[in-house]
Amino acid sequence: VLTCLACLVTQHAASGFSPVGVNGMISTFASRIIHDDSPNHVPREHVSLAAKKKKKSVTTAAAGSSSGGGFGAVKEKKPPSKKQIIKRLEKSYGGTSGEQIAKATQERIQKQISQQDPRVQMAIQLYQQLQQWEGHKAKLTVLQQAQLDPAEMEGARRARQELDALYAPSQQGDEAGVVTSDQDVHNLLQKFTWDASADAKAARALTGSMNADITQRIERACQVVAQATGEDGLCLDVGCGFGVLVPYLVTAGIPADHIHGVDISPEMIRNAHEQHGNGPTFTACDFIQEYEGPSPKFRSIIFCSCLHDLPDQMAALTKAASLLETGGNLVICHAQGPSHVMRQVQTNPVLVQRPLPTTEEFQTTMALPNMKLIMEPAMAGTDREAEEGYLAVLEKV
Repeated sequence: VLTCLACLVTQHAASGFSPVGVNGMISTFASRIIHDDSPNHVPREHVSLAAKKKKKSVTTAAAGSSSGGGFGAVKEKKPPSKKQIIKRLEKSYGGTSGEQIAKATQERIQKQISQQDPRVQMAIQLYQQLQQWEGHKAKLTVLQQAQLDPAEMEGARRARQELDALYAPSQQGDEAGVVTSDQDVHNLLQKFTWDASADAKAARALTGSMNADITQRIERACQVVAQATGEDGLCLDVGCGFGVLVPYLVTAGIPADHIHGVDISPEMIRNAHEQHGNGPTFTACDFIQEYEGPSPKFRSIIFCSCLHDLPDQMAALTKAASLLETGGNLVICHAQGPSHVMRQVQTNPVLVQRPLPTTEEFQTTMALPNMKLIMEPAMAGTDREAEEGYLAVLEKV
């Protein structure tokens, strides 16, 4: 099987379709993780119903694990000390320098990919080739696209066919392919990336410091969330990572046990539980396809530096709107602004496929039923972006 898969890659390269390979892609992922100052990250893996049930039970146990003292007794664990964090980094990444962490993160991602079914490995390689190709085409004018080498166009077409074939039920009698869509592959890569970097990102938050401008913008967004949530409402942090927003939300006035977080990375969620104890509720799953949310619904939902990581921004916003109470707010922020995300689209089209929505898009192509834009985001390249970053607020009416 591996020989056949290698042949397919060779055929695509021979046809002129030859974007970067998997190792180059992994290096890009690791570099982004280490050098991106964004406070947060998100996005889904393909799981069976049984896996979903198991995952939910594990998440519930993590939120209130028993540790002696009778049935239901809960002993809150203390967050790790800086000394413990440094020891963990040295053990997990072979050191604490940026170079050591980047190298180990790259190796961790590669290891996770190498442990997948051969069809999944091939799907990952074809997917990243196609995303790189589409990213390259997006930079070209209409005239330049018309002048592309026909051999490259044919190679891309064949790669698309091969990828779709991998998504279909196999001919060996399996019920379905291991991955069934571009979204599955995208979210599998997101999971691998954030799992591999979770300890390093969490450690950086505990032992380092955040830029003052970034901090102010996050504080402002959390204040908007708190105003909509009130003292008795619930809020949801989508792409919560290791719970970086929890202290900001608590400071803004939201009780810790009214905060919910969801992230695709189980390792990020493990760090969130470790840092924030049994107050907030954290769930590891795909937000768009799997997350159900509590009852009553949320009064506010925030996407902080993560909407661009999701495979389908419109689907994510639609899902969020469905989880909001009437009168609730949907807050989308990126402290580094829309220009930062545009650069990620250019440099890493495999994981970041489109920019953040503009005011015009919120009012036209990305308009949501019963959702009103009450705070317009800054446009890329403007003085307002330099002062505020990106902050959009929609209200459910």
